[in-house]
Amino acid sequence: MASLNVSPSRASSRFERTETFVEFESRVGDTTRDTEFQLSQDGRRGHRVTVNIQAKRRRLHPSELEDAFGDWVPLREDDNELGEEGRASDGEADGAAGEKRKRYESSDDPMKVWRPMCSFFLDELLRREALEQRSAGTCACCSAALTDGDVRVRCEDCGDFVQCAECVVSRHEVMPLHSVEVLGGDVAGLLGCVYQLGHGGFRCPRPAARVREMVVMHFPQIYTVKFRYCGCDLSDHANNLQQLLRNGWYPATTVDPATCATLATLKIFRSLNVIGNLTVHDFIKTIERSSDAAGLHSVPDRYKSFGLMSRQYAFLQRLMRSGRGHDARGVDGTKAGECAVLCWACPHDGMNLPDGWREVAPEYQFLFILIVAMDANYRLRNCLRPNEKDDPSLGSGWGYLVEDKEYHEHLRGYVGEEDRYSVTTGLRCSGVGGVVCARHEVVRPQGIGDLQKGERYANMDYVLLSAVLGVTAMFLAISYDIACQWRVKFPLRMKDMPERLQLDLAKITLLFALPVWHAAAHERSCQVQNSLSYTVGVGRTDGEGVERVWSRLNPLAWATREKGKGGRADAIEDEIDYLNFEKNINLGTTLPRKLVVAIDERERQVAGFEQVDETLDQDTRKEWQAIIDCWQRDRTLKNPYAAAEETREFSSAAIRVQLAQEELDEVSAGEGRLHATSMSTFLVAGLQLESHQLRIRRELKGRPLLVGDQSERVAQLRRAFFVKLGRFRKVQGVYMAGAEDQLLEDEDRRDVEMTPPLAEDVKIYLPSELPATRREGCSEKLREREARLRRGVLSDCVAKLRRSLLAKRHLVDHPI
Repeated sequence: MASLNVSPSRASSRFERTETFVEFESRVGDTTRDTEFQLSQDGRRGHRVTVNIQAKRRRLHPSELEDAFGDWVPLREDDNELGEEGRASDGEADGAAGEKRKRYESSDDPMKVWRPMCSFFLDELLRREALEQRSAGTCACCSAALTDGDVRVRCEDCGDFVQCAECVVSRHEVMPLHSVEVLGGDVAGLLGCVYQLGHGGFRCPRPAARVREMVVMHFPQIYTVKFRYCGCDLSDHANNLQQLLRNGWYPATTVDPATCATLATLKIFRSLNVIGNLTVHDFIKTIERSSDAAGLHSVPDRYKSFGLMSRQYAFLQRLMRSGRGHDARGVDGTKAGECAVLCWACPHDGMNLPDGWREVAPEYQFLFILIVAMDANYRLRNCLRPNEKDDPSLGSGWGYLVEDKEYHEHLRGYVGEEDRYSVTTGLRCSGVGGVVCARHEVVRPQGIGDLQKGERYANMDYVLLSAVLGVTAMFLAISYDIACQWRVKFPLRMKDMPERLQLDLAKITLLFALPVWHAAAHERSCQVQNSLSYTVGVGRTDGEGVERVWSRLNPLAWATREKGKGGRADAIEDEIDYLNFEKNINLGTTLPRKLVVAIDERERQVAGFEQVDETLDQDTRKEWQAIIDCWQRDRTLKNPYAAAEETREFSSAAIRVQLAQEELDEVSAGEGRLHATSMSTFLVAGLQLESHQLRIRRELKGRPLLVGDQSERVAQLRRAFFVKLGRFRKVQGVYMAGAEDQLLEDEDRRDVEMTPPLAEDVKIYLPSELPATRREGCSEKLREREARLRRGVLSDCVAKLRRSLLAKRHLVDHPI
């Protein structure tokens, strides 16, 4: 960075330039501002910023002849801020300063700038493949001259320079895992280094007599290293395993290990595994290929060894993070759920709740509600394997999966319960059930359990009660997509659970609700009674957070489907552990953003409510408030917030019921169907395609916030339309013989050079759309039922229009 002090009275003064590119003025007594020149890393672009502007002096006498350009300092003609390449151009205006922001081709279209330099980069990469000629005759360490017969060595990790063999040996006595390239010989035979363990890089006065070989996996290669253990008393009497671990080498076995992986390698694999779902197989293949791409030498196969080491390392990292290494009870004293990452924002008594939180006024009790969401995932299934070894999970029940032994002992009493999932043959488990924090999408401790026969109450009840074990909140809200029926006998089923899992319903109030999106699949009466949208105290929580957790865990399905029982459990534990950690560290970003939106929305709602409330008389206000209070006490009453459903004889739903009954009577009377898809179902599908086209047109007419986002949505809608249209055409040929001829005629008339019609312009050709000559190929019953269905659609539209006009009339009469 360079700094330039500018004085208006000495703008033309002589400047001096130093080698560090700092420009300064020889007289700085009357300096009014500094100008910083910020150069890009490649030195081709510069940006000038004026800083440290001196405050203007107070004018003692007003002047009518003030020069508007008196403080302007012209740029010297020889001052070139930018190189020829990467030259700046005028761009869009900066709203704050009123200046145009400069645009650079190198940042707007970097590939365009790079393409002409492709040969330049290629030449430089090829140059690196050979020893540099300018330094090949001299050792960069000792400056000794290298003759044609001397061996030249280059270490990729030390730096891109040439060394003699003696210097490489001395430098790498304590760095055995560097990638050394040798010109004219084999590195192992040339160097012959023996690495000494136990002294942190220093020589051992009495090393072990035996020189051993160790296969060490150090990303990105696999090395075979000669080493000695320490045999003296100066290494704190560390045994062989301790010497390896203190050196950062994790052994594959506990008895005379011959394979190790560096802790750095295990760390980077764990990150690639939990973030990118990279498997052990792919990782090992990568470092094997990096060690010997052409397959000219034998690279040790350490696939199984690395799988065990990575699994153990991930488990140890979870123990370290949860503080188990500093607990006097030790690892074996770990209690259920102690290794799980808790949600930092959920209420935890003794951690983040104020004193006296139980005595707060009723209107503030919602601040301490714990909201959980539960659901099942059928992708995380696991197959039975013949001759499988007994390999339990490391620390069963300590993290996010329920304790296996007690869980299966509980399920023994429900073996005869009806199977809710039909495809379980050959599976150890058909999926998992899970419980997460609904607001922040953090998986609860012991919040995951395997499902054997689908989403049975016996499984889901146990997982839920395990996940909320130890909760001290006064209110517990549970979001579940079948909460309307699951809640009915839950208190009775809880009595059959282990005593330690049972909730004290005298101290905690349970609230049951349907997640917002799933509630749409329930009957209207069920929605208004159970939807999370109408639950007091949960705000705008949608209850769908568990689905977003499944989307992160689903990529594990292929990697864990064939794994053993313990390996699968540990893989799921580690993935959830990272997921919870990521959710927590992002709370600092997500919660303030949600708070800003919540405050703004609350102010709008309060302002609107107050203006509407002013239009009501006192009696009406009291009557409405009484209705709301009664409904909040008894949710079985009519929901005052839900609009009343109109009973219409010609609604789409009513007409579909009528047609379904007529078709059932026809089948009972012996009238066979032409296709497995009924006539009314075929017509409804056609009307849905028309509605799909209208949706695409509305999307195109709307004003997008992001153009790219709109284009992507329209493309998705068009793809979905053509998929549905293909299925519709197959059935259309059965019920409408004339439609196929009409489609062929349209295709013959279409210009072959024209592009096919877009989804929103495709003719669907229901009976009413066909010409009169073609319409004769359709049965009278088909045409009559289409007319009835269209009448139902029109009736729905009129009802919707009436509701809109009613709402608009209220806003006109009582403006907000």
